[in-house]
Amino acid sequence: MILSKDTYDDASIAADRVENITKELANQIRKKSKANIKQQLALPDNQFLMNMVIQAMTNKAISETTAEKKRLNNRVRSRARFFDNISENGGLFTSAESARILGVSKVTVKKKKDENKLLALNLNGEFVYPAFQFSLDENSEKGVLKGMAEILPNLTRLSDVMQYGFFVQKRNLLDGLLPEGEEYTVVDMMKNGISDSELESIIRLSKNFGSQDPS
Repeated sequence: MILSKDTYDDASIAADRVENITKELANQIRKKSKANIKQQLALPDNQFLMNMVIQAMTNKAISETTAEKKRLNNRVRSRARFFDNISENGGLFTSAESARILGVSKVTVKKKKDENKLLALNLNGEFVYPAFQFSLDENSEKGVLKGMAEILPNLTRLSDVMQYGFFVQKRNLLDGLLPEGEEYTVVDMMKNGISDSELESIIRLSKNFGSQDPS
């Protein structure tokens, strides 16, 4: 049978592709030889080839960085940074621990959460409470930092993680109230004691936090 020029070209292209794939497969085997390679060598050629192709495809699928893998990896890194920040800011308290700190019942803690007087994070279906909001010094009101009850209601439109971020995000501007060149978090200011005018500025900031339009 005589092959047409087009058929010959297609066959040549296909042969070239097979040759390239074979070279790539051989290189992968050299670089990533497995402990059971000796067992594979004992197989008939067709089964050996099939096993090597499957192994190479598996390795390629694992090593390739797809958009989904990037998204998931970024999410994992973001979550790790989030928990690192939580640790830097004192960690978390359970409902029972928060109740002991405040000298109230767990029911009361839940009520304070529901009334936006306490910040809570929902982790795997359980509510936990960032430690930074608790205080027993002169800058607290019944064991909670002054200002929490006034600020939190303005953040309810946001996720619990975003609400947490509002308090720990570093800023160098706040209606001209922060010293030039210094960075503060809202928590820093609250722990140092905030004046009525500072609280008003923080409340204004909380109302616009997370908005595309800060006005």
